[in-house]
Amino acid sequence: MRRILIVDDEAPVRALVAKAMEKVGYECTAAASAEQARKILETETFDLVMSDVNMPGESGLDFIQYVVRAHPDTATLLVSVMDDPAVARRALDLGVYGYIVKPFDLTAIQIDVESALRRRDLEVANRRYREDLEALVAERTRELLRQKEEYALLVKTLPCVVYVGNPDWTVTFVSERVMDITGYPPEAFLSGGKRWHEMILEEDLPLLRAAVKKALKEEGAFVREYRIQDAKGRERWIQDRGQIVRKPDGGIDYMSGVIFDITAQKRAEEALERAKEEWERTFDAVPDLIAVMDKNLHIEQVNRAFRERVSGLESDLVGKPCYTVLHDRDRMCDKCPSNGGHREERVYETEVYNKKLKAYFHATSAPIPDSQGNVTGYVSVLRDITRQKKAEEALKSAHRELDQLFSAISSVLIGLDAEGRVLRWNKMAEDVFGLNSEDVVGRDLDELGIDWQWDRVRQAMACCRAKKKSQRVDDLRYTRVDGQPGFLGLNINPVELDQNRGMGLLVMGAEITHRKLLESQLAQAQKLESIGQLAAGIAHEINTPTQFIGDNVRFLQDAFTDLADLMEKYRELCSRALTVEELREAAEAVTQTEESLDVDYLLEEIPQAISQSLEGVQRVARIVLAMKEFSHPGQEEKVPLDINHALENTLTVARNEWKYVADVVTDFDPTLPPVPCIPAELNQVFLNIIVNAAHAIKDALDGGRGEKGTITVTTRYRDDVCEVRISDTGTGIPKHIRHRIFDPFFTTKEVGKGTGQGLAISHSVIVDKHGGRLSFETEEGKGTTFIIEIPLE
Repeated sequence: MRRILIVDDEAPVRALVAKAMEKVGYECTAAASAEQARKILETETFDLVMSDVNMPGESGLDFIQYVVRAHPDTATLLVSVMDDPAVARRALDLGVYGYIVKPFDLTAIQIDVESALRRRDLEVANRRYREDLEALVAERTRELLRQKEEYALLVKTLPCVVYVGNPDWTVTFVSERVMDITGYPPEAFLSGGKRWHEMILEEDLPLLRAAVKKALKEEGAFVREYRIQDAKGRERWIQDRGQIVRKPDGGIDYMSGVIFDITAQKRAEEALERAKEEWERTFDAVPDLIAVMDKNLHIEQVNRAFRERVSGLESDLVGKPCYTVLHDRDRMCDKCPSNGGHREERVYETEVYNKKLKAYFHATSAPIPDSQGNVTGYVSVLRDITRQKKAEEALKSAHRELDQLFSAISSVLIGLDAEGRVLRWNKMAEDVFGLNSEDVVGRDLDELGIDWQWDRVRQAMACCRAKKKSQRVDDLRYTRVDGQPGFLGLNINPVELDQNRGMGLLVMGAEITHRKLLESQLAQAQKLESIGQLAAGIAHEINTPTQFIGDNVRFLQDAFTDLADLMEKYRELCSRALTVEELREAAEAVTQTEESLDVDYLLEEIPQAISQSLEGVQRVARIVLAMKEFSHPGQEEKVPLDINHALENTLTVARNEWKYVADVVTDFDPTLPPVPCIPAELNQVFLNIIVNAAHAIKDALDGGRGEKGTITVTTRYRDDVCEVRISDTGTGIPKHIRHRIFDPFFTTKEVGKGTGQGLAISHSVIVDKHGGRLSFETEEGKGTTFIIEIPLE
């Protein structure tokens, strides 16, 4: 209800006017003076203030001036007992909406009040509209209401054209902004050279004339929207908001108003309409099932996919609950995402299986808030993920198969992320390192306590990341689960991880300890074969000269025997010749020569030298034969072998290793039958153990024991088993390493003096290849006995 403040010092007038206004629907408040009215205005607001001119105290004009300044949104009317033009002009100058002369007609007052309020509403709406368009304009507009004298500056700054025109489309005032909108300067319109209606598009003129006629029939205010063509031929949308001012006789005096360029607004509206159409097309084009619902989950709108999938017309779906349409239920579903969103007023997502549609859906429900944030409804989106679910199941199955494949692979597989954390750890990795997958996945590889050559591993990983190429780490030493040393062969490969997680690594490894052992054995065998071939050649080369040297020495022995006999005959002849005068001189010369040559000494020493030479030649022959038999490659299959003879040959070959530190005692069983074996490999076992025995005795001598040691070699035949014992009087085997002496690559010798393969190979030859047993008995400080048992069957 509109409120009016009536200010008049005459109570009857206040009451009369208040009654008339209240009769037509106004709420009235009365004040007897300007001072009283001011106090009322401090706490209350009014749509219109009607004040008498002449009142005790402050005059009506001064009070109206205050109201216009302090309450610019309030319309004002001035009442006077006389028609004073000077007062009326001042009132109009102040911005008063009307001037009423007493006595007055109450009906006229009602009309004046209504007109003033309408004018006030128009001005307020106009000002607020301009304020909404631009904050600067709003400020200038409020400034215009406060100070009329700044009107010209305000007009200049307004984002619209201000005009005063005549019925014949000529103008008496137009602001400079007209140049921005039309492309014509103000002078073109003021001079009459250009009339406004000439720019209006022909098809818009009928609507424009109709708006003017309607304004004439009513209060004269109008709002018109039409198109013009500017000076450059461009089409522009115009909003013309004005007021027709009539002459006292009712004719049109002039029209004043403002013109806004609403081209951008119109284009925005057109764009909005197109966007709406595009949104509707997009809404229908989305393959997901979309439903817009009210707060009670009753459907308000659905897209084409929803209609087609549910097999219903939109008119049949709108207004029905979603749970009835989708599930044929009469109440809300417990696990429905819309139910969750309905209760919690948040976006809710889940996966559901719809029995009615026989499909899996990813369901999303989101609340629709109003401008105050209150939920007015929900939008539900159902995305068919049936194929995806099937693909996920297939992918899970593939992952299971892949995991089974990884587990079945006989190589170590370790997957690492860009930071070195373990992503994958297969069954072989568990077996090799003794760490379960559950305990290592997600942890840094460095934290797992793997005992291997970390410097080589880190260097290879860094190189792999830098070069983005696979890196090979061969013969990587590590400690096995049983605490024994072992070897790994690693391939470190770069792997581009998904989701921009950087470069990971795939470490593929093989446990090559057994292979290394075989390679070492092969190398040893190849070495022995080469040595055997070389020794056989040397033996052949030595054997030939040894043979003819022996033959020559024996020839010299036989010849010397004959010459010795001849010498006796010569002596006997010389003795007889001394008795013959004619031969005495010659015999004496022979005797002197014999004495000077010390023939007796030669006759005594030459046989001994020849005998020792023959013994040396025979010893060389035996050594050459032993080397030849020891190093002969032989067969790869088992053949019967005289073990006693083989041990004699081995002792002969190894003589240089033991002769300076030990004496050898043999106790061979003469009843020992030939043993089926691989001769070359068994000879190597004997040699390894005898050499170790010699080294052990040497260590004992170096430790302070003065006398030479003893190596005792014994053979026995028991229960179809050939037993060979090789004992030494060395240092014995320390207790803390006894369990490791048959381990590959384990050695107590200094670097360069042993590979740690001798006993490991020996154990493999006896146990694996001959089905026998290799054991030992030892006592620290006293010596060790190695026991070789080979079955004869």
